Amino acid sequence: MTRGRVKITDIAKELGVSTSTVSRALSNEGRISTKTRKAVVNIAEKWGYKPNPFAVNLLKKKSKNIGLILPEFTHHYFSKVLSGVNKVLSAKGYHLIINTHEGELEKEKKAIDVLNSLRVDGIIASYARETVNFEHYLDLMEDNVPLVFLDRMCEDLDTSYVVTDDFQGCMDAINFLVEQGHTRIAHIHGPNNLSTSFNRLVGYKEALKQNHLTFNEDLIIQSENEDWKTKLVDLVSSNDIDAILCFNDYMAFEASEIIKNLGRSIPDDVALIGFADEPLAKYMSPKLTTIMQPAELMGQKAAEILLWHIDNPEIFECKCKTLPTKLIKRESTKKETKVLSPINFS
Repeated sequence: MTRGRVKITDIAKELGVSTSTVSRALSNEGRISTKTRKAVVNIAEKWGYKPNPFAVNLLKKKSKNIGLILPEFTHHYFSKVLSGVNKVLSAKGYHLIINTHEGELEKEKKAIDVLNSLRVDGIIASYARETVNFEHYLDLMEDNVPLVFLDRMCEDLDTSYVVTDDFQGCMDAINFLVEQGHTRIAHIHGPNNLSTSFNRLVGYKEALKQNHLTFNEDLIIQSENEDWKTKLVDLVSSNDIDAILCFNDYMAFEASEIIKNLGRSIPDDVALIGFADEPLAKYMSPKLTTIMQPAELMGQKAAEILLWHIDNPEIFECKCKTLPTKLIKRESTKKETKVLSPINFS
């Protein structure tokens, strides 16, 4: 049988075990049964597996360089993430090599290839919205390059990640809107391939359910569709909605412009909640209620986890961290109604 370069993932798939099990068997390290070790070694010899020399070198010597892959720098959120990562790594004498993919899979793949060729000690990545196949990340793991996902997770890979509790954040937002009397709440949905989009949508649905409101697919606005603004115009014009939960603050800004151009009032006609607490949230008119994500802290935690993996290469353990969000209440939602205690004149 003709095959290209044999990978650890190929052997793992053939035997029905994890890549970390294959790695331990080939390196003769860690706890693993004699039977499994023998099966791995036999397949490796039969298929002509050869360990990547760069991966071996990484185990012997550190470059003190770390790769960081982000969607872009224009959003203040990712700038704060960068600040948190850099704060931790620079204190430990590491240097950052920064790349952006702008949501494009090919740019992401190129960034990974370049960083791996530079023999970085590890990579922190916020993967692209176009990414549905994570084989390029599997190649990194196969080369024993520590990897930590940031702001999004991947259930297909056994790797560490740091995210915020987007599910609970959206639950808090919907609960607050319902308390203010809103019952027809739309959701502007994010990119389909991102775990953040999925978790925010699930939080939105669960909060509706807990508040005994029926989920209506017609109130989900897909931001990846070119006509999403047209759909929003239709929903606002027909008075089908009285509140909107947006995937991020930038979508909330665009929504607010549409609502105001239609002559509707925020929050009296339509309340609005964003996500992330970008600086523009404070300068919009009206000021935007939003779900705050601790971006800098997220960067710090991702860097700390990556350093742990670098310092403990023999331990195969996924470290997963979920940070809490906070609802920041501003002018785009109605003020909270305070119930006054009755006055006792006796």
